[in-house]
Amino acid sequence: MKKSIAALLLALSCAFTSVPSSAGGLDLALSNETAYLAVIVNPYQLYEGGSELALGAFVNEPGDNLVYATLLARGVQTLDSSQYKLGAGIKAIGGDLEVDETVGALALGFQVSMLLSSSQFNPVDFTVEGFYAPSIASFSDSEEFSELSARLQIEIIPQARAYVGYRRISFDTNDFGEQQLDRSVHLGLNITF
Repeated sequence: MKKSIAALLLALSCAFTSVPSSAGGLDLALSNETAYLAVIVNPYQLYEGGSELALGAFVNEPGDNLVYATLLARGVQTLDSSQYKLGAGIKAIGGDLEVDETVGALALGFQVSMLLSSSQFNPVDFTVEGFYAPSIASFSDSEEFSELSARLQIEIIPQARAYVGYRRISFDTNDFGEQQLDRSVHLGLNITF
């Protein structure tokens, strides 16, 4: 796991030295027993499409530790008076579980986001996101990976959005069956710079 964290830190330092300083962000989500931190390269804007790369880590109180990289492409659509975003992407994730299993997966995912309030000062949106890797795309001691999350988010200022969300992360392992790493409500903050 220490090698994975070192590789992640090296990738982050390379990412920030190769992009302009205005093309980055941080996303931190905390619950009672979990922490989810991502460094975002080329973050999308709320009313624009585009793609973003997120490099991050997940830890929980029992001792599960994961690192991941997510690449998502998004497009903005307008329907009557509402606006929504559709996205698709991939997530590479791996790490060590508390049950002494090493897991990894390459998952496909989707994202659906709807603008609930288009206030000029504090827009509010709701986002649902999911990733899944069957056994053919899972490796080490894992047979399957799934992640599902939802968040209600408000823009405080153009560079900062606060949210409340729910996340469910699980790996199906060879020896211990399904391992629930997260199934909780969390509070988060997304900052771009």
